[in-house]
Amino acid sequence: MCATRKSPSPVSSDNNNLTLPSTGDQVPEWAWRVETPAFVYDEARIYELVDRAASFRELAGLKLLFAVKSFSFADALALMAPRLDGFSVSSLFEARLARAVVGGKGSVHLTTPGLRPQELDEIGQLCDFISLNSLSQWDRYRRQLKDSTNCGLRVNPQISFADDARYDPCRPHSKLGVPLDVLSASFRQRPDSFVGLRGILFHSNCDSPDFNQLYATVEHIVDKAPEVLRKAEWVNLGGGYLFEDGECYDGLGDAVAYLKSRYDLEVFFEPGSALVREAGYIVSTVLDLFESGGRNVAVLDTSVNHMPEVFEYGWNPDVMDHDDAAPFGYLLAGCTCLAGDLFGEYRFPYELHLGDKVVFENSGAYTLVKAHMFNGVALPSIYAVNIGGELVLKSIPSFGDFAGRWGLGPAATV
Repeated sequence: MCATRKSPSPVSSDNNNLTLPSTGDQVPEWAWRVETPAFVYDEARIYELVDRAASFRELAGLKLLFAVKSFSFADALALMAPRLDGFSVSSLFEARLARAVVGGKGSVHLTTPGLRPQELDEIGQLCDFISLNSLSQWDRYRRQLKDSTNCGLRVNPQISFADDARYDPCRPHSKLGVPLDVLSASFRQRPDSFVGLRGILFHSNCDSPDFNQLYATVEHIVDKAPEVLRKAEWVNLGGGYLFEDGECYDGLGDAVAYLKSRYDLEVFFEPGSALVREAGYIVSTVLDLFESGGRNVAVLDTSVNHMPEVFEYGWNPDVMDHDDAAPFGYLLAGCTCLAGDLFGEYRFPYELHLGDKVVFENSGAYTLVKAHMFNGVALPSIYAVNIGGELVLKSIPSFGDFAGRWGLGPAATV
């Protein structure tokens, strides 16, 4: 089956209702009513993204999880939970958050290279599935966990598709999972040590729209370590894949069908970015405008510290109304004293003025979860555009957030 993405449903603009996203040459009306910097998420778009993925759950017969590490705001997770089979997490705090949201109506799956022994008992109570990251973890912790949770192993398939090693879970000397050749050899040499192994997880890609790569990975694992799959009851395909317009998703369905027909496995899939990236916006205000070395610089009240991958990985964020052919060019800069606090060069069909809004699109994933308060610049306020199209303030930062981190106490005042 080759699926296509549905167009976003229009949202009413009556009374307090809003239109999201903008369809003209101006930023949407709601952007003028938020206290900036602001993070805005669109509940209707989250529904669409989750429902699109959930259609594959029904068609292919897999279990759908959401990777909390990409976006962790509790109200949004609660919105998603009824449409999912659970959440995947990577730490004790994420496990607590996920369990608080899902209660007893969904499962929580954990894998992490940094499992702390003092947290193991609580993690075992919070999580239904734990994929231990190494043979060392397996040998140390499997007996302690066996009575409280369903134990598996994370596998490194040793087949790479990501171009950038910083994003490649299968990079040389990877810390993420047991190398497939090592696991296969261990199965043959000491089979008794894998008593209690219930399943495997592999996460081998990043931001790929090509599900044929997923199918190729499954074929590779079947070819190199069939004995592992014969022992397993479940397999977690991880995430790292996107659902993009015009792409063919046959590889996902084929991978699931292959595993279920050949080994009768329960199959999990845990996308992150694919379910939230397009539903999030960061809204900023122009604080200053000046010329520097032949470039028009627009200083915004947000910072790359609210989107750390801009600085860390050279990511170029999408900006609403940017057009390479537009007449007015600006170097968009963050408001901290970091020289590299720059978003890049963008062009608009209109001149920017002090107080204008600049809206970063496709910012739902790996922004808030990584954001920090360098220079004392507050984290963004959080808003939702709810299903009815109303703008709802969810969270607003305070000096207490900053003071509490640096020892003054959360109730500090000046």
